[in-house]
Amino acid sequence: MKKFRIIFFAIILSGLISLSACGTNGNDPDTEQQDEPEQEDVSEKEATDDESAEDEKAVEEDTTEEMGEEIVAENDAFKVFEPAPDSVVDNEITVRGEARVFEATVSYEFEDGHNILDEGTVTASQGAPEWGEFEIKISFDEVTNDTGMIVLFEESAKDGSRQNELIIPVKVED
Repeated sequence: MKKFRIIFFAIILSGLISLSACGTNGNDPDTEQQDEPEQEDVSEKEATDDESAEDEKAVEEDTTEEMGEEIVAENDAFKVFEPAPDSVVDNEITVRGEARVFEATVSYEFEDGHNILDEGTVTASQGAPEWGEFEIKISFDEVTNDTGMIVLFEESAKDGSRQNELIIPVKVED
């Protein structure tokens, strides 16, 4: 039994020595100098990751700018290109933008503070998690006020409640 223990420990010890020797280069006396560049590589990688995130954001902004579109109102689910808040509109309004909503369904209302004058849904070109383009044509006859609100939202798949509501106030010209 004593021989068995000695042989077992000898095997374990030789295995540990072999495994520890696998990760080192015994011919290189400058082992510490090799570790330092690896730490620099980590810093460089972190810097590269930060630059990549900045580049992705810049590409997204550039794509919008290349299309000649300026975002005039936005939240987590919507980027609206027109109309700008507080702009003057007539009885036909075009709302253009991008949406990142469930099943690409963009819901909207137009109200004058007293009444809902137009409401409905349109389908964006892509559903979440992608951004899809949408265009809404709103038309109405009369308003009781010279102001109105365009309300964009998505309905919760769980309970139908409004989510990510974006309100764009406008001035209505008679």
